[in-house]
Amino acid sequence: MTPQISRIRRAKAVFQCAVELDVHERPGFVSDACGDDLELRGIVESLLGADASSPQSFGTRDAIRASSRREAPHPAPAGYEHVRPLGHGGSGRVDLCRHRASGALQAVKSIDCLGLGESGLERVRREWRILSTLSHPTLVPLLAAGRVDDRFAYLVMEFIDGPDVRAHVSAQALDARAATLLLCPVAEALALAHRHGVVHRDLKPSNILVDPDGRARLLDFGAARVGAGGAVSVHRHTLTGEMVGTLTYMSPEQAAGRSGDVDARTDIYQFATLLYELVEGRPPLDFDGLTLAETISTIVRAKPRAMVRPEREGGASPALARVVMRALAKRPESRYDDMESFIRALARALRRPAATRGQNAAA
Repeated sequence: MTPQISRIRRAKAVFQCAVELDVHERPGFVSDACGDDLELRGIVESLLGADASSPQSFGTRDAIRASSRREAPHPAPAGYEHVRPLGHGGSGRVDLCRHRASGALQAVKSIDCLGLGESGLERVRREWRILSTLSHPTLVPLLAAGRVDDRFAYLVMEFIDGPDVRAHVSAQALDARAATLLLCPVAEALALAHRHGVVHRDLKPSNILVDPDGRARLLDFGAARVGAGGAVSVHRHTLTGEMVGTLTYMSPEQAAGRSGDVDARTDIYQFATLLYELVEGRPPLDFDGLTLAETISTIVRAKPRAMVRPEREGGASPALARVVMRALAKRPESRYDDMESFIRALARALRRPAATRGQNAAA
């Protein structure tokens, strides 16, 4: 199956699910189901738009052509000028803007609230509250927030001029030990968030950037769940509602819609999924060519693949592999109880002297 045929098949699956939703629920579902695949997202959005107008005269081929004509920048907040787009995710669009007074480059995250009502605004309010409350060197700080034209809500954040963590690990040829050490501060920031009742729920490479100093920086709390007094609030997220999190890194409880099971252990699963991919060069589950429904079933039921990259070639030690595989357990209660326990287990695994390798990456 060619990549384009696979993408078209997935686009049809996402479309078939999205078209059954209320109009105001569709944008969030499509964004989360498509993740960082902008072409897939564009095809699905074009199919939905055509379905609303004249579905008989519009097919997948037309949707592919129409998707390439998208992506006009959102209006920049007052005092900023747009430079270029940075990305588009489930909780908004991010553009690089220049602050006119200081000349500083900053990242402006915005969400088009037209048609989304309070649900769209609440995503921005929630992230604003989180970033205003939490302070950690790994977290990207909030600089400003507001509205533009009574339609776009925005957050202004520090611009991290660096690649995402997957691109960085690949470019620097980091081994398993170095990749784990790079991510450990992210785990510590998540532990802090968990102590404040915040679960990120959307850990993936594009949400972890590496700054020019070589530090991993965590961003995008737009999909986070916030509870009071350290208790996670309960929302209903199923395949026919708002699916939160990007599919490749989604935990079994998220994919199955078991919202009552979503807690700190969900972030542990997603963190382990990301670490596994950085070490092995592939995700723990095989999604190639699957429809959305098949992908969901795989996340919920399939056993993750073993970590097979040899340690002498930069792979995980047996001790580190055991920690990662436990964190990938299907049932939350079979994982580590909390992020602090997971961090301690990673630290113990890393204390084992590294094997001699032909290429030793810097930690």
